[in-house]
Amino acid sequence: MAFVPDLDTLESSSLNEETFYGPDCLCPQKKPCLDSEVTSPGVDIQVTVTKGHPARTFRQAAVLVVAVTKLQKQPVHKDFADSDLGGFLEDIFEPISFQQIEDTYARAPVYRYTRSQSFDILDIDHKCFVLESPTQLVALHLQGPSARWKVKLNIALYRPQSSQGGPGTGRMPVALGIKGYQLYMSCVMSGTEPVLQLEEADIRKDIESAELTRFIFFRLDSPGDGTTRFESAAFPGWFICTSLQPRQPVGITNQPDQVNIATYKLSGR
Repeated sequence: MAFVPDLDTLESSSLNEETFYGPDCLCPQKKPCLDSEVTSPGVDIQVTVTKGHPARTFRQAAVLVVAVTKLQKQPVHKDFADSDLGGFLEDIFEPISFQQIEDTYARAPVYRYTRSQSFDILDIDHKCFVLESPTQLVALHLQGPSARWKVKLNIALYRPQSSQGGPGTGRMPVALGIKGYQLYMSCVMSGTEPVLQLEEADIRKDIESAELTRFIFFRLDSPGDGTTRFESAAFPGWFICTSLQPRQPVGITNQPDQVNIATYKLSGR
């Protein structure tokens, strides 16, 4: 590597003398045997090229010419700074390009699907669920032959990825489907309050996005009396409910068992 002499050395040395600054020494050396001499016009410095390694020697000479030329353009009162050296290097060396590599990873599912089970459901007033229209569940009393209209729930069971629920907490995450249909209950916001609706879907799989938590309800079992409640995972504190009056839509409430019924019994396990 060629060294660039400092400004004091350049000013005190006679550039007309036949001197050469070697690659490993900052001091003037005896001029070696030359093949050619090149004088840079306007710079007043003599460059010599020696035998042996022409390409390497010429590069050393070129670096020296560039350095001296830039030094002569600096104001006399300004000291040589690191930023000046950076400017030299930008002119001498080629820029290096970098390639940005992006990586992605698959996030663990929010709820992991395990299996499905079918149940008959009655509220504690002994009303059944009936599919009255393609997307409307109502609760009413059924007896005799009309009992065939009651629906069974196809309950999909999930294992949570956190401490939100599980068998040990009494909060089992489930999805509530209508057996024989691709319909599942979901809880969504409508206006200022959430509402319960039926959606056509097949969610017997891992739930991997927050958007699909509208289908998830926490099954809250009460072992003492064998009853169950269903709390929305998307809207905590809101429970699936039926009306005290017959043939009313199944809905959702944040005041369970006050002006409605939010407690059920499951059978057919």
